[in-house]
Amino acid sequence: MQISIIGCGWLGFPLAKSLIQKDHEVIGSTTSTDKLKRLKEAGITPVQLKLEPMPVGEDFNLLFESELVIINIPPGRKKNPPHFYAEQIKYLKYQLQNSKVKKVIFISSTSFYPNTNSTVDLSTNYDFANGSSKAVVKGEEQISAISQELIILRCGGLMGDDRIPGKWFAGKETQGADTPVNYVHRGDVIATIEGLIEGWPKAQKVFNLVSDDHPTRKEVHEKMAEKYGFELPKWVEPSTIQSKVVESSFKESGLKSPLNF
Repeated sequence: MQISIIGCGWLGFPLAKSLIQKDHEVIGSTTSTDKLKRLKEAGITPVQLKLEPMPVGEDFNLLFESELVIINIPPGRKKNPPHFYAEQIKYLKYQLQNSKVKKVIFISSTSFYPNTNSTVDLSTNYDFANGSSKAVVKGEEQISAISQELIILRCGGLMGDDRIPGKWFAGKETQGADTPVNYVHRGDVIATIEGLIEGWPKAQKVFNLVSDDHPTRKEVHEKMAEKYGFELPKWVEPSTIQSKVVESSFKESGLKSPLNF
């Protein structure tokens, strides 16, 4: 299959390489001209695409000639306001509406859900007053208007490789020692996407992709400090902060525990 990945970064690049190993042809986008060579050397057909929020770049129309498009562009947390992300997705929606694309996988986030201090699942609606990300919710609303077959993957905190839970807080004060976490390993995300491509679901279109194991922040951060040799964080009150436990849509599927990243 010819597959396009919009956003060949920390997740998209290894995903593209894995798909190529399974004999798929991959077209991938990057915002940086410096990274075009890296993509090409990995066997990816490279194009440059920036969403400002309108599409800007060279040859990016190639992305919309594939049977399947994977959209992997998380909202900017600092640079842009929440509505900017919705505008970016809106322009991608326009591109899809005038394309031959048949299927779309949209990488979203469990920050869709509010902080209920309890378990949330697919039936839980967003609540901006209690922590739901406006950018994530509005982005999903835009992409849900496309005519193609759509899968939305709401991923937990992405970890693996150089993203090590707790490393940022090494030797620093931080709160929420007893707060449960919602993490997912990059390798599990890639394997799940590949499984969905091979066995495209006929009914369910939204999935929570997060480890079934929800240890506390303290358990995870201190385990990682021991494993990777960085300084322990300094836990301060409160020991619990606003949070939720996200119920996985892939129970008993062998997703890696955050304690084993």
